[in-house]
Amino acid sequence: MPENAKKVLEKVGQGEYEFTSYGEFLCYFHAHIDIFKRLLKAKNVEANKADALVKSTKAYMTANVKKTDHFFEHLPNFASMLGVPQNEIQNYLNTNFIEVLGRVKDKLKQQELEKQEQGVQYNSILEEIVEGLQVTLPADLRFADKGILIVLENTKTGEMIEPQGLMAESAKAALSVSGLAPTEKSNPPSLTEALASANAPPQVVKKVSVVNAPEKSILQEIVESFGDQLTGEKLNIQIGPPGGESQIEDTPKPKQKSSEEEYEIEDLEFEEETNQTTETIPDMELSFEDTETEGDLPIPEIQDPMLDLVKTFTVKSYLELSQMIGSFQQKNDQVGYQNWLRSQGELEKTVVAFRTQLMKEQKGEPVDWPNIFAGIISKTQFQEPSLDILLKNTRNYQWVKLTLDRAIIELKKGSPDFVNLVRLAWPHIQKAFLDVPNFDLVQRTLKGILSRVNDENHKKEFTRIFSMAINFLQSKYQV
Repeated sequence: MPENAKKVLEKVGQGEYEFTSYGEFLCYFHAHIDIFKRLLKAKNVEANKADALVKSTKAYMTANVKKTDHFFEHLPNFASMLGVPQNEIQNYLNTNFIEVLGRVKDKLKQQELEKQEQGVQYNSILEEIVEGLQVTLPADLRFADKGILIVLENTKTGEMIEPQGLMAESAKAALSVSGLAPTEKSNPPSLTEALASANAPPQVVKKVSVVNAPEKSILQEIVESFGDQLTGEKLNIQIGPPGGESQIEDTPKPKQKSSEEEYEIEDLEFEEETNQTTETIPDMELSFEDTETEGDLPIPEIQDPMLDLVKTFTVKSYLELSQMIGSFQQKNDQVGYQNWLRSQGELEKTVVAFRTQLMKEQKGEPVDWPNIFAGIISKTQFQEPSLDILLKNTRNYQWVKLTLDRAIIELKKGSPDFVNLVRLAWPHIQKAFLDVPNFDLVQRTLKGILSRVNDENHKKEFTRIFSMAINFLQSKYQV
């Protein structure tokens, strides 16, 4: 097998194998393809047409789907390419995915094991002996290669059991040639230590120069760097304003910023990940200025052009925006974050500003919302009605995200089998919470997921965590 080939299985014990991350992705990939074929067959689509549709969808998946989480994100595109309504594909996946995935895993594992049997390559003669003779060692023991000596090593304590008989005599003979053979008069090291000492490479003596390189004078560096600017004139230190000028100057008025000026974006300071349910994001203040009004002139009614746009910003949009910010945090990419934020529209920039202030609010810090509103209105097309709606929605969406964060932390505390089941069901759990504030629909969707869980203990744990998440979100969500 070439070195650059992607491993599908990896050995975790004697005769036991498990899928690598790439292997898990392949299972998801082929499971979706199989389900698409079944769905088209169930809808009585002609065989030639169905093959063409599946082939084009497979090509799209190969080019665009790189992680297991991406399958759920591209579901609308799959539906469009197959010519099947998205909700129909979603329901079919919910019903059949776990069963099909299990079959695909069994088949792929069998194929990979057959490939390995046809061209087995061993890392050492010890591995070939153990695998070929099917030797079963006592618990916590393994063969270890110590030069020309093979010993048994306890993997827990590090203790080594040296060979006896002919192999030990051969090792002693090799040591006697090098003058390191153990004797009875002295207390020699063990055969393993003696062989390690005999075979150790000679120490390399690093030559260090004792002559220090001459250092350049600081005055010489100044002359070389700034020689053209040194004039030799006497410096006169002036305290206070120069003569002839008024001692009191008019305080300069601050420059009024243009309404077309872009947002001021500060660096995003990234912190290490913790086990907290809320991510820590530093303040990103927007320096808006108050607008001035003249006298008691009548203020004409101002239309709010952002109302319709605000209504299009959904909880899914907010979760995707938060995920984007999180990706910059993980990569510690401040420049990329700034460039990305500058490329966003007024709606997204305002949501990011609200998100930062809501983080402060959740920590118990005071937030001056009227001042923030006034600044945004002075620099964007937003008016107070649209900002009220956007702030309310953003606060609700942040509670949805916090609920999902708390839920996944609880779900990951289960057994390995339960965590593996969570990994399969998590995209569908996330999608269920996109239907808030329709909590009845959320509960029906979660019950549909629970109906696919066979183990009663797993079902009880899912039910407990789902109930906790819904009760928490209902107590925070403002309709």
